[in-house]
Formats: sequence, structure tokens, C-alpha cells
Amino acid sequence: MFSYFTTNQIIPFIVSAVILVLSIVTFSINKEKIALVLLFVGSLSLGFFISNLDHFLMIWDEQYHALVAKNMINNPLKPMLYSNPLLEYDYKSWSGNHIWLHKQPLFLWQIALSLKLFGVNELALRVPSIILHSFLVLFTYRIGKITNSSTVGFYGALFFAVAYYPLELVAGRYSTDHNDIAFLFYVIASFWSWFEYKKSNKSYWLILIGLFAGCAVLVKWLTGMIIYAVWTISLGSNNKKNWVNPKAYIPILISFLISLITFIPWQIYILRTFPLEAKYEFQLNAEHFFKAIEGHSGDFWFHFNAIKDIYGSGDIVPFLIILGIFLLLKKATNQTFRIAIISALIITYGFFSIAATKMTSFCIIVSPFIFLGLGALTDFVLVFLVTKIKFIKVGLIIKPLLLILFAFSILNLSKIQNRHTDSKPKDNNNRKVEENEILFIKKLPILLGNDKCVIFYKSNRVNAHIQIMFYTDYISYDFIPTIKQIELVKKQYYKIAVLNSTTLP
Repeated sequence: MFSYFTTNQIIPFIVSAVILVLSIVTFSINKEKIALVLLFVGSLSLGFFISNLDHFLMIWDEQYHALVAKNMINNPLKPMLYSNPLLEYDYKSWSGNHIWLHKQPLFLWQIALSLKLFGVNELALRVPSIILHSFLVLFTYRIGKITNSSTVGFYGALFFAVAYYPLELVAGRYSTDHNDIAFLFYVIASFWSWFEYKKSNKSYWLILIGLFAGCAVLVKWLTGMIIYAVWTISLGSNNKKNWVNPKAYIPILISFLISLITFIPWQIYILRTFPLEAKYEFQLNAEHFFKAIEGHSGDFWFHFNAIKDIYGSGDIVPFLIILGIFLLLKKATNQTFRIAIISALIITYGFFSIAATKMTSFCIIVSPFIFLGLGALTDFVLVFLVTKIKFIKVGLIIKPLLLILFAFSILNLSKIQNRHTDSKPKDNNNRKVEENEILFIKKLPILLGNDKCVIFYKSNRVNAHIQIMFYTDYISYDFIPTIKQIELVKKQYYKIAVLNSTTLP
């Protein structure tokens, strides 16, 4: 299984595997705090492992996020794709414009900071996602402990830490990569803060709920405020009169106001500074619900079918998820938590199933609840098996061994190998072409020097010109220029290079 990984690739995996196994062992002997520290560190190491497999930017979303973030290093308040557009462009085209407001800026700021600290490279691009993913593991554990038990929390957190699909988002493999990981982080952080508030009733959690929900909006837009819908529904879980009691809504309003303070200033700023682009993007965001944007369409069952992509391809997976959620809800510590979890799942899958625009990752914002459900199912199975074993010592050994086996199956290392090595070229999105392309791009400064240069690059790879602008300081376009365009570039004192595998005009 490891034959196609290089030594540099596999060592981080071995390290993370050892740490995660130690985490399971220490939890099984009731060393909870040590187990959580090991789980967090193991998750960091696993994120590094998968992010270090491919030393090039992934096609479509990751490369665009990378370039905009690079341009934000020196201009954090001016998101740009082409920092110096020499030729005419369509401001509505997020893949070729100047001011880039296609996504909200918070995750791009995070990436820009990482690029500033660690250099402009693909691993630095992925560092924020590695860190956020690892903190999500702790949030998942804490939510599980509050709503159910520390065991269910640990099992769910472990399964989230090793789950294949979120790790691929960390690595930039699936759209919309780092944007989705950041969105998932802030949405679940708002849920975690809410559960902590309900448990302790301490007012400072209201600030954190509002802050995290506002940050979620600053990553992907208004669905980041799902916590307020869940909060409102759960108000009457213990007392239906709360739904008509104005005082019951005061904490919600306080927290909601903090959210508004968090994300509204940026919206005002871009409307004043970039009115043309901002108005277009706001309109486009509204159209997502009624129109399938850019061909991202699907029927009502799209996201239910996507469960197999996110949680596993076996036909039994959806039934295991349903059973796990049932056990999670059945053993919930109180009715409010039960209502909150089920309403979060129903709202998310209901809203995105009705919305016209469909993408696989949209419903991942409730994935920690699903992994907690799988944790509840695992706890049920392991307790049942141990009670059937007459010898207590044997039962204590079998429990962590089975947990290790379950975690390894969720990781799906064979699929990671297929996608990130040359073991199965049909499954790895032309990885060899990507590697050769990036080797060529990184040689361009040697070939062309440090002068101002515009590269017209018609490549077999999709949008390779974006990678050129990330790894170099050149300006690049993905077409062969006309005589008029050549003259226009020359007038601005740029040298010109045309790279094309076919006959030039």
C-alpha cells in the first residue's frame, strides 16, 4: 500500500499514525487530557502529510485562492486576481478579472498571512487549513462531550480527524477547498460556543457565538448564521412559551448584533470602494438559490447522494449514519441539545436540497454531528462486544484495536494513494502532467530573467497561467495574443513571451 509514496511523503503519515494510536490507547486508560493533546497533534501531522503530497496548486479553486491571497499580502483591503491588468477584462469573470470579490475575504487573509510568514509556496497556502482542521477536532470532541459523553466526543473527533474528504479539502483537492474548511471551522465554532453557553449560561459565550458566526459570513456568506435559526427553534424545546416571550430572544439579539458588527463593515467598504464588482457579486450570491450558477446543478437528492462522497462509498454507509444519529439523539443529555442537532441537520440538508446551485461540500458544515453519530454507534457496538467477552483483559485490548481499525478504514489510505501518487494514473487527475508543468513554471525566471514580462501561455493544463502568476512575478494570460494586444503590452514597457505547443500565427 505504501509502495508509491516517497520516503518524504510517508514519514509524516507514520508519525501521525503513531501519535493517533497513542491517543486511542491513552483515552482507553482514562488519560483524557493527554489523549486530546495527542489527537490534536496527530491531526496536525496528518494534515501536513496530505498537504505535502502534491507540490503544485490544484486545478480551479485552489490556484485562484492562492493567487488572490498572494496579492493580498501587500494589499489586504484590495482583493485582486490580476494585480496589474494590462489588457481588457470582464469584471464579472472571477477567473480573469482585476478586483476579486467572488469570495468573502477572511480565509484569504488567513492564507495571505501564512504566505507572508512561510513564503509563497503551496504548503504555506495550506497551513491555515491544517490548523483549522485540527481545532475542529477539538470542537467536535467538546460538542460530543457536552451533548452526550466524553467517549462519544472522542470517537467522533477521532473519526473527523482521519476522515478522507475533509483532509482532501485541506490538501486543496476538492472545490472549494480552503474556503470550505474555513467556513466549516467558523460555523462549528459558533455551534461549540452555543453549546458551551447552554451548559454554563455565561454571557461571554454570547460574544463568541456572534464573533464566530460573523466570521463564517466573512468566509462564505449568510448561511454562516445557521446557528441563529437553530437557536430560535430550540428556544421552545423545554418551554413552548419561550417562542412568544420577548425576553427569551434577548441573548439571540445580543449575539446577532455582534455578528452584524463583525461582517457588515466589509460589505459597506467594498460597496463604497468597488461598487461595480460588489453589486454584481451580491446579486450573484442571491441567484445561487434560484439558479444553477456555472452549471453546478442537481436534483433534490444531490446532497443525499453526496453522503457517499463525503463519508464513504459503501451502500451501507447512509444506513450507518442514520442509525448513528438516532443513537446520538437518543442519548443526548437534554432535549434542547437533541432539538439543536436534528434541526441543524434538517435545515442544512433541506436548504441546500431546495437551492438550485449544488456543490458536494455545501452540507459539510454539519459533518461533525454526523461523525459524532458514528461515534455514538461505535460506542454502542464496542460496549456490546466487550460485555459479551468473558475475560475483562481481552475486552480492554479488543476495544482500542477495533477503534484503530475503524479509524483506518475511514481514512481510506488507498484512495489517497490513488489520488496523490502515480499508482493509478486514471484516478489522479493527470498528476504527472501537473508535476511537469510546475517544474517548467519554476524554471521561467531562469529563462526570462527578472525584467517585466507578460507570458501568453496556451497550455493543455486548465488555467496554468494562474500558477505562473503565483510562483513568479510575471503577468500571464491563457491565450495567444493578437497583434493589437502585443502592441498594447509593448507600449507599457513589458517584454513578451509566447509559449504554445502548436504552430504560432
